[in-house]
Order: sequence, then structure tokens, then C-alpha cells
Amino acid sequence: MSEMIKKFTILHNETIKTALEKMCTLAKGPLILFVTNEEKIAGSVTDGDIRRGLINGASIQDKIETVMKKDFKYITDYKDYKKIDKYKNEDLKIIPIVTKDKKLIKFLDLTKLKAIIPTDAVIMAGGKGLRLKPFTNDTPKPLLELAGKPILAHNIDRLLNFGIKNIYISVNHLKEKIIAYVEKNYQDQNIKFIEETAPLGTIGSVKLIKDYENDDILVMNGDILTNIDFYDFFVNYKNYNDDMSIATFNIRINIPYGILDTTDKKINSLIEKPSFTYYSNAGIYMLKKETLKFIPENTPFDSTRLMEKLIEKNKKVSHFPIRGYWLDIGNAQNYAKAQDDIRFIKF
Repeated sequence: MSEMIKKFTILHNETIKTALEKMCTLAKGPLILFVTNEEKIAGSVTDGDIRRGLINGASIQDKIETVMKKDFKYITDYKDYKKIDKYKNEDLKIIPIVTKDKKLIKFLDLTKLKAIIPTDAVIMAGGKGLRLKPFTNDTPKPLLELAGKPILAHNIDRLLNFGIKNIYISVNHLKEKIIAYVEKNYQDQNIKFIEETAPLGTIGSVKLIKDYENDDILVMNGDILTNIDFYDFFVNYKNYNDDMSIATFNIRINIPYGILDTTDKKINSLIEKPSFTYYSNAGIYMLKKETLKFIPENTPFDSTRLMEKLIEKNKKVSHFPIRGYWLDIGNAQNYAKAQDDIRFIKF
């Protein structure tokens, strides 16, 4: 039995007094217990339920099942992200995951999660970081620190914060250091490694994984700092039934001269010092597992080539504008900027 199950369950024949004592141990956590009977959840009880029961004549020596609510909220599928989001918006703190016959599997602590996204994730962390020398002479780029924590850890923590429980890290250059760091600091997480024997481009190594649990895959570069809302990204991708969605950031280009619109030599109009805004690839992708068939085996292959392939095949490829912070830490100037910016980013 997990510590969380021990913490938030009570047997149906225990007393209200025992329940109150157990609630006192919850400290600042949600004051709720789930009443179990033969490994099944029979109901839930909050401190408010107990107060109402006592007001209505119950004794603290009565069984807890006398004041429990039989109609409690739960989920039967970890992948039911819409229901989980609904419960989170209702300010529920602890949600049990149960079988169809109400047998308890585990609890979700919604106080520690922004959302649940039923997708696998791949972090591309195999680059050599040549533009960041000398910082990367002995340190792989994803392990360069920002506010005392490696770039890679910022990205892993954000994925975990959105309930993504299957994470793969594609490694090559100085891979032993990345593997050692992750194995030391994320022992309790389901993080696996894809070890390239040769560079496979910006998305080629994603094809090396044969056991994805989910139908959708989030792929991201390991050298970016961002507070992108992964849940909004995922929901947008699902709502539009995309085959691939690309997270983008805006680039604004200011032209310091007047621009002429012409036909042959005739001037149709003049735009004085115009500005143009373009969407640029942010190195974060959501894609259907079935699109992996367009990635060749053991061949260098970039994400841009996958986009082109899908478009050629009339697949649906769209983009998702990032509304928060994003920075590619690909050179010394951006690394310095990230070290300054991170003090003000809300993750």
C-alpha cells in the first residue's frame, strides 16, 4: 500500500474519533478521507461532513460510515484529461482512480499538478552545444545551470507538473553525464533513455522507441527555457484533430525604409517603415504516434522534414502560439539572458 493511500483512507468500521485524529495528521493538506470496505471505496468524508454529523446527533464513537458521502467523485481512466480538468476547476484536491467496481488503484494529488496530459514525452538532448563553448567543453548543454538547476531539470519538472508520467530523453554527446544526473535526481520517475549511436537529427531518434504507451507524443528540444502551457497546447491539438502541431513564437521584423508595392514600374502604394510579424518554430511538437511511420529508420531526420512529409501527404499540420516565455539557449548571449530572465518567470 502506498503512503498516499495510507494517508487518505480509513476503514468503514473505524470511528469518527479515529477519522478526526487522522485528519489532524494531514496538516495543511486537504481535509478529506476516503472510506474503504474490502479494498473498495464506499464513500468520502470531509471535516465539514463530520461537523454536520455531530450537529445532527452523531457521536464521535459512531462508525465513520454513518457520516460519509456515498456519492463521491472519482475517475476510472487516468487518460480522461477533460474530467480531471473539470474536477480541478471545481477546486477538488484529491481524486481517487478506481476500477469499474470502485476498487482503489491510486490517488491523484491535484494540488501538485497543473493538469493531466495523456501523452508520452521525448526530450531531445543529444546535441554538442558547439555555439556555447567553452561552457560545453565538459558539460552537455542540457546540464548547464539556470538558477542552480540544469536546463534539463527545468524541462523535466514542467512535464511532470502536467502529469506526463512517461518521459524519454534522447542522448548522445556526453550522454553518461546526463544519464547519471537523471538517475540520481529522478529515481522515482519513469524516465528512460534513447541512446543514439550516431546523430539522427532533431526528431529521428523518436522512431527508436517501440513501446509508447499513449497515442500522442510530445517532443521538445532539451536546450529551451519555457513556461508554455502544455495542457492548452495538448487540448488545442486534440480539438483540431491535428496530425502534428508545432509550438511557435512571434518574430517581429521592422523595416527602416518605405516599401513600395509595384506592378512593373507603376507604384500602387507606399508603406512607410512597416513591421511584419512571423510565426517561428519553437522546437516543441505534439504528434500522433501513427505519424512516426514517416520517419525513416536509423537515418538523420529533422522535424522540419517531418512537417514537409505530412503536408505532402495532406495530413493536418497546424501551429500553437506560445503566450508565455520561450527562449532557445543555443548561444552564449541567450544563455546570459536566460540566467537573468529566470528570476522573473512564473512556472
